[in-house]
Amino acid sequence: MTSYTPGSGLPSAIPPGSTLMSPSSQVSRRSRAARGTNTPATSYPELTEKRRRRIDTDVLRQLVDVMPERDRQVLELIARHRFLTTHQIQRFAFNDLGTEESAARTTRHVLQRLARTALIRSLAQRIGGVRAGSSARVWQLAPAGARLLRDEGTVYRTHEPSTRFLAHCLAIADVHLGIRGLQYLPSVDAVHVQVEPECWRRFTGNGGEPRWLQPDLAATVQTAEFDDRWFVEVDLGTESLPTLLKKCGQYETYRATGIEQDEHGAFPLVLWLFSKPERADTLQQNIRRSPRFTPQLYRFATADTFSEVITEPLT
Repeated sequence: MTSYTPGSGLPSAIPPGSTLMSPSSQVSRRSRAARGTNTPATSYPELTEKRRRRIDTDVLRQLVDVMPERDRQVLELIARHRFLTTHQIQRFAFNDLGTEESAARTTRHVLQRLARTALIRSLAQRIGGVRAGSSARVWQLAPAGARLLRDEGTVYRTHEPSTRFLAHCLAIADVHLGIRGLQYLPSVDAVHVQVEPECWRRFTGNGGEPRWLQPDLAATVQTAEFDDRWFVEVDLGTESLPTLLKKCGQYETYRATGIEQDEHGAFPLVLWLFSKPERADTLQQNIRRSPRFTPQLYRFATADTFSEVITEPLT
């Protein structure tokens, strides 16, 4: 794999031929969610164009009262990742609806409803171009959606992100989906994922100053014998080698504090996930040559090798 299109599904970790859940599970979950997922748009308060510009507290309360659980789940997902494509939202929240067509249709209906109620907005730019259709649309919270989830009295403004920042956000979401997919492997019992900023770690530097370690993701993969813990860094080829090595130095510094070891008994491995295999080779060689680093702390993968690397027995 030599290139990557954000939102295209990096990495795919679900075994070929597997299903996301059993038919009976699908039926029971569909019956529980039917009213919530497919409620008509008229169940939400009617908003004129003027009222959409600034939704007051009373209207937000009305929205909360009638909001299906699945709609709120979508808002929370977008809030956690900043930006998500329609297809990513479908994979996160609607893959329990049986067929791909049914999941895609329901996803579109829910997103249209949330957009019509001014809780989310789509970006002007799309991933994959116009030919990719509605699945290429990228969504972010609108101010009203942010206030509905966490009204902290702060002003929330939407913006069009840079192409580079958007690509990284969507790549992290794809990796999150890939890690979640590991739970369907026979050897894996459960998977837990933290996205930024909840995966960040605060610690004190050598001079007593507060410092932060900021991985893209943190994950725990539970098997019958072990809980394998990971920090994950997603590289799309936009950062220089010195920047990557500096980030490795931050992991070494944080590891020396012993915070993770005291809490969990061991320090997580650091997985570098690359869109270009040659960059993985270059970073690995530099780590091995430098006395500053602990080579056994790091693992390196691409989308093609991700599932194998993250589930292999640790030695």
